[in-house]
Amino acid sequence: MKKLTALLLAVLLVFGLAACAGSPAESNTKPGDTMTLQDILTSITKDVADLPDTETTTLTKDNFEYFAFTAMPDGVEAIDADALINAVPHSVVLMRAQDAETAKQLAADVEANLNPAKWVCVEAEKTAVLVHNCTVLLVMSWSDVTDALTANFNALWS
Repeated sequence: MKKLTALLLAVLLVFGLAACAGSPAESNTKPGDTMTLQDILTSITKDVADLPDTETTTLTKDNFEYFAFTAMPDGVEAIDADALINAVPHSVVLMRAQDAETAKQLAADVEANLNPAKWVCVEAEKTAVLVHNCTVLLVMSWSDVTDALTANFNALWS
């Protein structure tokens, strides 16, 4: 009888714990939050018309300021896709900070210092600096390309 009571209590305990667990809470994570910077770059450039051929560079403390126009904060990872031909005004920089506050400050610093005329004899028609959570995007290019890239970037967080 004691064994039967113990078994019955154990079964009730298991069902009780299962009932309390419920379903997992819905996550606020958006696709862009879990993608690598390279995956984001691939996603936002897909099907963009008139996109020049580019070379992707991993940014370090040594080259970050040339591409992002500010010093690289600790804990930031970043990549750049610049046009292969220097006379083509096109640059896409993706940066990911360790937290949203650092990302907002990084975006503000980039926007305050960016130079759309960094190329010899040419200048980007349009620039954009966007931030979603910990990820920052800097685009300097032709107007239609900048608009398409920023729309695709925003879609990863909608």
